[in-house]
Amino acid sequence: MNKDIATIRIILIFFTCITVLFLLHLLQELLVPLILAMFIALLMQPALVWFEKRKFPLWLSVSIIWIFLFLLFFIVMAFTYKTGSEIFSEKEYIIAQVQEKSAGLLQAYNKFTGKELNLEAISDKIISSISSEFIMDNSTSFFGKLGTTFEEFLLTAIYLVLILSGIMKYETYLTYLGGEGKSDKYIQAFEEVKSSIVSYMKVKLIISLLYGLGVTLICWIFGLQFAFFWGFVGFILNFFPVFGAIVGLVPVFIMSLIQFDSVYTTISLLVISYAYHFILASVIEPIFMGNRTSLNTIAIITGLLFWGYLWGIYGMFLSVPLMVLTKVILSQIEGTEVIVRLLGTQKEK
Repeated sequence: MNKDIATIRIILIFFTCITVLFLLHLLQELLVPLILAMFIALLMQPALVWFEKRKFPLWLSVSIIWIFLFLLFFIVMAFTYKTGSEIFSEKEYIIAQVQEKSAGLLQAYNKFTGKELNLEAISDKIISSISSEFIMDNSTSFFGKLGTTFEEFLLTAIYLVLILSGIMKYETYLTYLGGEGKSDKYIQAFEEVKSSIVSYMKVKLIISLLYGLGVTLICWIFGLQFAFFWGFVGFILNFFPVFGAIVGLVPVFIMSLIQFDSVYTTISLLVISYAYHFILASVIEPIFMGNRTSLNTIAIITGLLFWGYLWGIYGMFLSVPLMVLTKVILSQIEGTEVIVRLLGTQKEK
């Protein structure tokens, strides 16, 4: 009888997980801004506590935090636009360099294969294929994505104000939700999630900042153009676990190939940058991170692929916090002990 009950419980958990995943994918446009707002609110809660100790009204504290985040976002966008404009202003130099480097590769290809490919003919063919209809279709798609991004940003901002306004009373909400019997358990689970996520984001912020500054310095020493921008790209992409920093070196590789005449200079730049990333990611970060996330490497990679598939780039960015949240939720459900152990580390008690 007990075995039958256990089997039924496992089947119910399985179908519940399938239903939840379907709803997560179906309600992506509403849930992604909500989850983003929740994690930002968790990071901003210490600031709210600081304001509360100094007798700031709640509405003023929330307004200050919201304005600060908005200004930060505006500065990042303005810097990105300014650098993009500077790169675009160098388009003639970049195109000339690409043509010069491509000509050498094309000549080697023709000599190796015995075929005759003309770079100018290929360029003319590509340009002629970009018709006015093609430009209109792509501009429509671009502005459509831009509008969607703005909607997500607006929803996130609204959710953030609402969550910040109530996050200081989370113990009251959890006590009401759990009743007298389970309120302590819910509060403990919430504290575990908050502690893990806040600690992870703090360490990740410091490591990403060090990585971005390091990439900027390395690119500057080598004389690579737009060195600060490549460091900024590395800083942002390093928040994506496992592959983010490596992907951030791709534009550095492309720009160095365009700018430098020697391939050895490009290789040296990449090797030094990657070695610096390896030291930060494999030596420094684990020392500071310790066992805060309680996730093993396989779980982190699996979460990155899973949430990236489910929610795209937002899912990849939030994969580690979401895996921590998933692990804590599963730890509260009877019969999921094996999954919790699979997600965790051997150091856990």
